Amino acid sequence: MRKTFYLMVFLTLGILGNLSAQMQLFKGTFDEAMNKARQEKKDLFVDFYANWCGPCKAMASEVFPDAKVGEYFNAHFVCVQVDVEAKENKELAKKYNVTALPTMAFIGRDGKELRRVQGAVPPDALIKEARIATGEELSFEQLYEQYKKKKNNFDIQQQLLLEGPMFIATQEGYDRQKWGTRMDGLFPDYVKNKKIENMANGGDFMILTMYHRSTSKEDPIFDYIANNFDKFAKGVGKDVNSDGKAEVAHYLISMNNSYIIQLCKKGDINYKKRLARVNGDLKDAYAGISFGSLPVLDAITLLADATYSLYRHDENTFFDKMNAYFIGKGDSTTFSDYAQPLEDIAVVSEGKMSENAYSKCIPWITKALTFKMPVETRARLLMMMGDCLKNTGNTAKAKQSYNQAFIVSAEIENKMMMKQLQQVIQQSLQGL
Repeated sequence: MRKTFYLMVFLTLGILGNLSAQMQLFKGTFDEAMNKARQEKKDLFVDFYANWCGPCKAMASEVFPDAKVGEYFNAHFVCVQVDVEAKENKELAKKYNVTALPTMAFIGRDGKELRRVQGAVPPDALIKEARIATGEELSFEQLYEQYKKKKNNFDIQQQLLLEGPMFIATQEGYDRQKWGTRMDGLFPDYVKNKKIENMANGGDFMILTMYHRSTSKEDPIFDYIANNFDKFAKGVGKDVNSDGKAEVAHYLISMNNSYIIQLCKKGDINYKKRLARVNGDLKDAYAGISFGSLPVLDAITLLADATYSLYRHDENTFFDKMNAYFIGKGDSTTFSDYAQPLEDIAVVSEGKMSENAYSKCIPWITKALTFKMPVETRARLLMMMGDCLKNTGNTAKAKQSYNQAFIVSAEIENKMMMKQLQQVIQQSLQGL
């Protein structure tokens, strides 16, 4: 009996513990919440919402219940939700100029707004906004003012660059352009003055991934990281408590591969020189990549040669190289392995492939459709299959594919997109 009692107490405490961890929302009016805030000497956090607002629901179900959010907000604010559609809240929404949803406002005990957040944000971002409202952290604008007074302070510059993208995303019009220009100007100065050799740490590497996202023939930043791979891997792994090698490798590989493809599309044969780096100074970065039975360099060369041939309108070589890649990669092929070349040939041909190309795309589409994917993507692939079958003379199967695409498209949540796709599908059916 006693064991049962202790078990019930334990379970009850566990439930209460979970409940207390999430944001406690005051059940009452705005004025009642304000009175409570004054009594408890706290400020007010107001979630202006509407029942039809999807992002509002996401905040209520995914962010407000977060334990870290609950811990901070329950200690510093009285939290209340205000339905802007309710008649009694119309004047309140007008007073605080609620023009978009969700709008979350931090309001002082005097009724004046301290800070606001518009749109859905993740837990850490919401806590940061709350800390700015309470004065525990500087706002981005205040931080920039500090930077103007202390232009040699790398810590302030680093923080600005790390917070820049998220802050800029909240701005509109001229302000977004202004802050974007400021951060784009700050980054090269930061690298120049701090020097790339001193940036083998988690914070600076994050900055590099945000502001230095592409490479070129002459790129001292890319070259230094490639030639000091172990140094960066160790420094990044230590700071972010993760696999530093994987982080740095992904950064280098994505930029190198993108540059190779860029050269191929331009018809620049120098892509072959860039390929040589895969087994050269980038060997450590590519070491963890697998392409089935294909050596890494062979696999990437096949993909590059295929792209180069396609953009030179050499369809036969394109298909030969891609099929050799698929055979070599074997069972480890992925959806994107098939989807990317299908997208490329559709773009290059502008929907006017040869009968031979239509025929050769059919087995790729068939394979791609075996993978999981968003319904919109599946519908488009089925449409492409219909086009291929139609242009190879198989009208009956083309009709089946178009009809299947129509059925699948009905599951697309964006109704405007669904209707547009269905109109195109119906036109294709009428053209059979």
